[in-house]
This record gives sequence, structure tokens and C-alpha cells, in this order.
Amino acid sequence: MQLEKYISPLLFRYNCVVIPGFGAVLTHEKGASHHEKTHTFYPPTKVMSFNAQLHVGDGILVAHIAAVLSITYEAALRLVKDQVQLWKSELASGNALSLEGLGVFTQNSEAKISFTPFHEYNYLPASFGLQAIKVVPKAPLKKTRQQTSEPVVFQLDQQYGSNHGGPWRKVLLRYAAAALIGVSGALSVYQSYTIHTENKRVAFQEATKEVEHKIQEATFFNSSPLSLSTLEISLAKKEVAKPSFFIIAGAFREPENASKRIAQLKRSGYEKATYLGPNRYGLHQVSFQSFVAESDARAFLKEVQAHFAKDAWLLVLKK
Repeated sequence: MQLEKYISPLLFRYNCVVIPGFGAVLTHEKGASHHEKTHTFYPPTKVMSFNAQLHVGDGILVAHIAAVLSITYEAALRLVKDQVQLWKSELASGNALSLEGLGVFTQNSEAKISFTPFHEYNYLPASFGLQAIKVVPKAPLKKTRQQTSEPVVFQLDQQYGSNHGGPWRKVLLRYAAAALIGVSGALSVYQSYTIHTENKRVAFQEATKEVEHKIQEATFFNSSPLSLSTLEISLAKKEVAKPSFFIIAGAFREPENASKRIAQLKRSGYEKATYLGPNRYGLHQVSFQSFVAESDARAFLKEVQAHFAKDAWLLVLKK
């Protein structure tokens, strides 16, 4: 059996989980941390360690297995002992023992067991859903010099203009006249284009009005429209029965504790565990499962009380 999958859920609730005949997995809380080289921020977590001297069972692990598998305490204890024997044989042969959710176990020449935990697992309920965040450092901005171009100023040599006034002025007048002709020509072309565009727009509007008028005059019937008989269709609504019987797993003052309880139940195999909302006392209720029939609800309640939670009870909501 995969004994480690029954150990992991218990680490959320307990700081010490003893594996009979093997050792104890210990946890202690560690605050949020920051890795300077990788620029990664880690949320608060539980750090795991292992103590091979604490190998006398306290009943927590065996009772949990018995409740989940619906077997007796003695049968669960035999399963644990058989699995521990396989682990010890694996370590004695010099192989590393990797357990999902826990870490890697090895044994040296002196038969001492060392443990390297997996850091990607966080068993601190307060950090549920939180992940490590890697921050990319912002690169410093480089200062660049902008080259500003100075305007080029052309100055007219007054002496040249005064000594050669005749030819110089004639040249300027020729260029000015050519520029004036070009500007007037461009204005004339633009005015012609504007008038042409306006004429096209007016013609398009008139054509559109004519088409709309023709459409309004058109009729879809040569005579009075046909009268259609009314067809009545009645659809019978099929009512789905809503559950009225709920097996309560607990009521909590804080909604966070209710969420933790739901997660714990689903890890233990109760996939239909859900949140019912606050009751009249303001306590947030968590349900193992809901039922439509009272007989099914009471049968399930009896099974839960016998193997998992003796304090479970039946809640009946009136329709």
C-alpha cells in the first residue's frame, strides 16, 4: 500500500505523525522568506524533519487508515507493519526510499536513517493556495545623450545685394512669380475636387432616397394577408428534486476553517463535501454529502459515525 498518501493529510493537522516501527515525521512553522540569488519570495510553511527514535505508535495514523478504508484498527495496524518492513528492506539494500509528499530516506553504513524533505509541499493551512513568487529585477535605465541640431540660418550679403541690385532682384522676382503660380494652381485644383466630391455626395443621397421610397411602396401581399391559426404549445417543466437531508461534518465561526475542513474531507475520500452557508447562529456549516431520501441519508450517517466522525449529525431543511 502507499502509506505516504495517508500520512500527508495528517501533516495539515498535526506537528508529529508517528509511523509505528519506523519513526516520526515532524513539522515546525517557518515564516515567509526571500531568496536573494533567485529573487524568489516564499510564503510561510511547515518545515519537515524525521526522528527515527520516535517509533512507538500513538494511534493517529492507524486510526486514520482504519476510518478511510473502513476496516478495523487491528487490520490497519497490520497493513502499516507490512509496509514498514518493505521500507526497511529497501533501505537495507542500499536504495533510496522516495515517498511522495514527504521526501527521500537513505540509510548509511551505521544503519542510521537520514531524511531530505521535498520543499514544494506546504502543509501550513494558513498558506493554503499560496505559491512562491519570483520577481524579475528591473534593469537600470541607461542615460543617452540627444544630439540637437542647430538650425541653419542663411544670411544675405547686404554688400552683394547693394552692388548687384539689378540682377539679384530679377532672380528673386522670377522665383516669387513661379511660387505664386504654383500656389494658385494648387488652390484651383483643390476647389475643383471639392466641388466634384460635393456633387457626387448629393447625387448619392438623392439616389438613396429614391430607393427607400420604392421600398416603402412595395407590398408583400397582393391582397389581404392570410390569417394564421394560433398554435398553443404547453411545455411541462420537470422539477428536479432538491436535497433536504445533509450530513453535517462541523460548524465553524470562521469561513476559513470551514474551507479547510472541506479540503480535509475531500482528501479523505469524501468528494461531495460542500459548504452549506451560515446557520441562524452565524456558524458556517460543512456537509459530508446531501440526500433527497431520508433513508439514504441515515444509512450514510451511520457509516460515517462508525468509521470516520462520531460527532457527525443529520440536518433536515424544510422545503
